[in-house]
Amino acid sequence: MLRVAEEIDCPLFRVGDQMVLELPGIDKGSSTDICTLAVAKFLADTDHGRCESLGSPMERGEFRCPRSINPVTFDVEELPERFEPHPVTGKVIDDIPGAVAHLRSIPIFRALPATFLAELAHRMRVERYEDGDVILQKGHPGRAFFVVAEGTVEVMDFADHDVASVLTRLRAKDCFGEMSILTGTPTAATVRARGKVSLYVVDKNDFDLLLRENPFMAARFTRLMASRLVASNFRFVREGAKPFSGKLDVMNLVTVVQVLADSGRSGTLYVDDYDNRQGVVGYKDGRIYDVRLEGTTGEEALYTLLTWERGDFWFDPLQVPDKDKVQQGVMNLLLEGMRRLDESERDA
Repeated sequence: MLRVAEEIDCPLFRVGDQMVLELPGIDKGSSTDICTLAVAKFLADTDHGRCESLGSPMERGEFRCPRSINPVTFDVEELPERFEPHPVTGKVIDDIPGAVAHLRSIPIFRALPATFLAELAHRMRVERYEDGDVILQKGHPGRAFFVVAEGTVEVMDFADHDVASVLTRLRAKDCFGEMSILTGTPTAATVRARGKVSLYVVDKNDFDLLLRENPFMAARFTRLMASRLVASNFRFVREGAKPFSGKLDVMNLVTVVQVLADSGRSGTLYVDDYDNRQGVVGYKDGRIYDVRLEGTTGEEALYTLLTWERGDFWFDPLQVPDKDKVQQGVMNLLLEGMRRLDESERDA
């Protein structure tokens, strides 16, 4: 996997985007976009230009694309062997009214109109697993959104190759899989069946399309993702066990700022819009020490940043501010920022 670490004015990529190579091909479904020039240079630089060398392992490291000015920098990571589940599959379309009724009983879908739920059901399939079957493998790209129809699944993390701990159990009407799809990061935990399990499944491409076509549904999943970052994924964010990055149209900056504060992080949050502007928010032990944006500093810079609806963000734990330049707590800053947002929306 080639994940973008740095970029300036790239027409294809933003920080956090990725290309996943499955030699001799490219995993288009798991890739944000594809730059054929960068792929060609990467294969040449790593001696993968000949068919007989395609099976050799890739090493972790750094790679720069062939642009002569402001080349994109990628972090290179070798993914584990592709996990392919083998469930027994069926069609939801065989009972659309029953599927709509079931979806209506799931909290995240409850307020959606029946016409939309019927369209969702048409895009769904049923997957059935036996006890112990792995549904999602930690470290692999997200492949689908899942709703538990019957049975129980276990969300697991592995301290090492042999010892596993159950983080949580999900039962009928619970959903999972949306985090890796919405953020573009690999799956954070392994999910396996506990007994016989039936799942409703929407593939990644269909899920993305549904979110684009239904802003209300997109908003509900944004709130769901934020709550999971604060709850079930709180430990990962707090301990820095995985990179924290994403897009503002998926998770708004108010949520990002609060997650980093609640998890007591130290480091610098970088926020880029798509007009060559960059803001920085410095944290120490969960408190905001510094904010800068285009010559503006402190609280006013943060209030302006909170109005951004599009852009990319990522957190660098190595850049920790040493001087406290902001004299208010995070919650007071967010409350004032949201008050100003409400006022501007009313004025508009």
